[in-house]
Amino acid sequence: MTDYAVLTGDIVKSSNLPEGGLDRIFANLERAADIIAGWQGSSAYLTRNRGDGWQMAVSPRFALRAVFLTRAAVRMTDKRFDTRVALAIGQGDIPDKTLADAAGTAFTDSGQALEKMKRKRTMVAVPDDGTHALILRLAEEIVRHWTEAQAEVAFHALSPSNPTQETLAEQLGMSQQGIQKHIDASGIEALIDSCETLDAK
Repeated sequence: MTDYAVLTGDIVKSSNLPEGGLDRIFANLERAADIIAGWQGSSAYLTRNRGDGWQMAVSPRFALRAVFLTRAAVRMTDKRFDTRVALAIGQGDIPDKTLADAAGTAFTDSGQALEKMKRKRTMVAVPDDGTHALILRLAEEIVRHWTEAQAEVAFHALSPSNPTQETLAEQLGMSQQGIQKHIDASGIEALIDSCETLDAK
């Protein structure tokens, strides 16, 4: 068994998405999984299930960043799109290249947390009185207001390499002033500070 941070999610109101919307969302979730794989030097095992459901397994060190990155990936597709995410950290076993046959407490707890999530919530963590859960509860109020542009800036700014505003401007083809505007409006710096605080532990 290995320690994993397991994210289990589903797309909000997927039956109401325009044609091709779900495919666009999962294309950006694949991008997020590839980015996380680069952070940790191993696969994030993004696995799609039941049409609009998905699961991912990452290093516990990047648990919060992964949650925020997946939210950003969906929101930057279209600000009307969103995903719920349940996070659990614990032991697990991944016998194959997908999570179809994965087992362990991290996978069970994450899946059950998503099933029990209250209707108005979009991010939870197990245990529900732990540090990750408290941060996600506060972060919910930040993320729910992201525009597409703010989510895209957040998507790139969440890198553990802490890219400068100049670097983000080059990546996104924007002015540095535009990047600063989106950073200020998105609250991403507060989320990154939370990630770095837990990274250091």
